[in-house]
Amino acid sequence: MTVAPIPPNVLPPFKQRFGGLLRRKWFREMVLLWPTLTRQRFSNKTEDYGVFQPSLVSHIGQLSIYVRDIARSRDWYEQVAGMIHSRTCDWEPHPFKEQWKIRCCYMSASGHDECLVLVEQLDPEGNRVGSSGMSFFHFALELEGNRLEDVLAFAESQRANRNCLNYGPVRHNSEPPLGDGETGGNVACYMYDPDWHNVEFCGAMDTVENYRARYGDTKGSARR
Repeated sequence: MTVAPIPPNVLPPFKQRFGGLLRRKWFREMVLLWPTLTRQRFSNKTEDYGVFQPSLVSHIGQLSIYVRDIARSRDWYEQVAGMIHSRTCDWEPHPFKEQWKIRCCYMSASGHDECLVLVEQLDPEGNRVGSSGMSFFHFALELEGNRLEDVLAFAESQRANRNCLNYGPVRHNSEPPLGDGETGGNVACYMYDPDWHNVEFCGAMDTVENYRARYGDTKGSARR
């Protein structure tokens, strides 16, 4: 399924023509300059935010996202991400929206059953209500093999199938040739699903240990 590179609910039509600038590091830093000067952020360079603190959470067990059409989204995650349909439930009352209904479609990944839940909802009038696509920035799916070569091969296969990447492939650090100045060290490419959720397909994630081995406690813009 081919989709536009900039979702219509993220940028209005006039501003969409400038959306390509968001791929430029200098432009992202310029956008973040004012909140940096007003001390809402530590820095306007995302590479300055290191990955040093260990987490109390070992992994995320399940992610649930609202979709407008379960069948459409199920097909996308099967065809693009290679996920496997586990089960789809019947309609039931929404747990916290009075007179609304939901049904859930459970998708599994290799070695992780029912890790993604596609949630379709009906309002009291029976209309399907999807996600705005703006409830979060993105979520990441780790590709089988978890290597640079696997991410590049995935990106190439999506292009061959006429699926549009909205960003990448890149490596989230400052090292050439793929480095984009971000934090994480992993290699990634991004695509929008049918409901404009921004999905990262990644591999070769940096660890706290090898990050410290290369840079110590030095943050991004101070590394040389």
